[in-house]
Amino acid sequence: MSRTRDERRAAERHDRRTRVTSALTTALPELDDETAATALQQAGAERGIPLRDLDEHLALHSDALTSGNPRCPAAVVRLAQALLAAGQPGVIAPACSHCRRTGIPLPRSGPDGRICQACAARNPDNKRPCARCGKIARILARRAEGGICPACYRTDPQVIEDCAGCGRVRMPVTRRPDGQPLCEACWTPPAHTCAACGRPGIRAHSVGPAGALCPTCYRRLAQPRRTCGQCGRHQQIVRRATVDHPDLCWNCATPPDAECSACGQTRPCTRNPQGSLICRACRPHATSDCSGCGRDRRIHAHWPRGPVCGACYVRILDHPAPCHQCRKPRPLIARDEEGHEICGPCYGLADLYTCPGCGAGGRLYADGRCPRCVLGARIDEHLTGPDGRVPAQLHPLRDALAAADTPRGVLCWLRRSPNAALLGELAASGEPVSHDLLDTLPPSRYEHYVRQTLVHTGVLPERHEELDRIPAWLDGLLTDRPSGHAALIRPFVHWSLLKRARRRAAHRARPAMAGSYTRTRIRVALELLTWLDAHQLAFGELTQAHLDRWLSEGNTRNYTVRYFLSWAAQRDLLPELTVPAVPRQEPARILDEDERWQLLNRMLNDSTLPPDVRAAGSLVLLFGMQASRIRHLHTGHLQEHDGQLHLNIGSPPLPIPPKLASLLRSLAEGPGRQARIHIDGSGPRWLFPGLLPGRPAAPSGFSRKLLDHGIDARPARNSALIALAEDVPPPILADLLGLHINTAVRWADIARRDWTDYLAARDDTLTDEPGPAEA
Repeated sequence: MSRTRDERRAAERHDRRTRVTSALTTALPELDDETAATALQQAGAERGIPLRDLDEHLALHSDALTSGNPRCPAAVVRLAQALLAAGQPGVIAPACSHCRRTGIPLPRSGPDGRICQACAARNPDNKRPCARCGKIARILARRAEGGICPACYRTDPQVIEDCAGCGRVRMPVTRRPDGQPLCEACWTPPAHTCAACGRPGIRAHSVGPAGALCPTCYRRLAQPRRTCGQCGRHQQIVRRATVDHPDLCWNCATPPDAECSACGQTRPCTRNPQGSLICRACRPHATSDCSGCGRDRRIHAHWPRGPVCGACYVRILDHPAPCHQCRKPRPLIARDEEGHEICGPCYGLADLYTCPGCGAGGRLYADGRCPRCVLGARIDEHLTGPDGRVPAQLHPLRDALAAADTPRGVLCWLRRSPNAALLGELAASGEPVSHDLLDTLPPSRYEHYVRQTLVHTGVLPERHEELDRIPAWLDGLLTDRPSGHAALIRPFVHWSLLKRARRRAAHRARPAMAGSYTRTRIRVALELLTWLDAHQLAFGELTQAHLDRWLSEGNTRNYTVRYFLSWAAQRDLLPELTVPAVPRQEPARILDEDERWQLLNRMLNDSTLPPDVRAAGSLVLLFGMQASRIRHLHTGHLQEHDGQLHLNIGSPPLPIPPKLASLLRSLAEGPGRQARIHIDGSGPRWLFPGLLPGRPAAPSGFSRKLLDHGIDARPARNSALIALAEDVPPPILADLLGLHINTAVRWADIARRDWTDYLAARDDTLTDEPGPAEA
């Protein structure tokens, strides 16, 4: 009879194992029968009640191991954890239904599913009145009179003993090797040396296979990471979830706002040892001599080489150097016995400051990975379209951003910049990106930056941006204007100004500020129409007398109205009217020759000035080049001949003095200003790059930067050209500097004059003018 029963149980056990294995391999296609049997054995579910519970639950819930639902038997939790430990993909272990922690035993059952022992202990339903003190608390032990709470347990006669250290009757927390008890006050925790930072004599927060870790290194290296319930990022959780709040990471678990007792401001505050509320900025911090810079600074980290301040911490991690032992570029956080700087792996800390994705050493960014590894995922997330993928059209932009020299800067740009936000909106819209699509957006500096970025990375074709931006700008300018003004200005702009400007731009050897000139002519034409409306005159009633009166009330800028009046006369909208030609003015400001050479000496030798200012100022003072031409110089203008640098701005190329040549070489070989946009190409790049990707410095900002460092471009250029015209014949001067022959002849005529009387009269005029105190 007994044998028959054993056989029946064995057959039933075999059938249950077969059904469970079949359910597991069906839910997890990559799982084999041998791994499933091993996992069942490790989970203690290969027989008995756990096997029965597992069989019955999987029959009703086939997704029990892939859903993470905590409403399950304890055997499902143990099996899921065993499969995860074996590296089985697709398994999601159930989490505690209260604190949402995973990877821990869930022995208790709650109203919402399995819960851990700590949550079960905090559950108010599990608290009972203590048989001794009567308080409602968790029952820790059972005695003859009933259950007792933890407080009564610490004074229970069956627990307390005479402490061998202080002689008091206390609950022992440990015992000496001879068995004598020690209370908590007499017990000394074992001292360890942190395996990560090397600090000796610490109280270990965690002891693992790699060794003991101090609390700081445990949080940085070993503390489990979960999804924060507030920000949604995979971070270290410092406040576990409860019924009232979810898991919170370091950034989200901020203390409540209160008035700081030190600075008086309302900030997140905690209590100091004296019980006063104090914010983080006012909290006192210990200082020590930094092992990197040697200064007495606030210590940011403790490394095997010694304590380091915040600045040295960032500098060492962001600039890996060759290790003295392995010669690999890594952060040098330790020293060997001879005092040479070595990396963490050579010291014995294999995974410290090492990215698990690429294996590079340095300062990590997020999720324990370096900025380069995080950057690719963040870019894909930022540029994702409606279908969940990055549009093929934006792949060149994605590759350029991912190859940036400073990935940490690009990550910050993606998170904060309005330009990056606009790029994300364009990608999320699902529409093909084109110039026409960008023209529908309100004109702004963000739209302009995004357009130049897309052009620079090859997403959009190149166009003459200065002129092609005018139609959208004109629409905004005419929004509040009378309809009659728009009816005259629009055809004038589109069929005269823009047509002529595009034709000149296509054949012009050097770039010019065509957009600025065109905008000026449009504004002047609108000012004339506004003046006519103010004097109750129709446009067709404009006469020469009216025009002369309007010109006399303004400045020489109004003389550009001739283009508008000529266009109107060709269409019989007005009679032929005469606008006087602007007389050619003589140079009004000229530097003294000694002052010019002093400035040039400062530009060539003062290393405290920015290199681009020194190079541009030298070109103005030495060769009389215009600032608009200088900012358009690129590496293609530099040529080496017989070991000497030449500047190809004319014919033949202009030889450059050695000091100025060194400055130009540093601009050509140095890193570009737009480090976040990296384009692989052999084409020339700007010597004076601007803020817009792929564009030179803006004219106003470039001139202002020179002026801020003592270089007024107009008088400096006048003085340089006069000095050159005195020594070089006009034809040769025109060829060398790329000037028109008429311009060179004019400067030669100016140079032949005696400027002594002019300069003396100018000095007398300036002397006679009242100063600020006299005025």
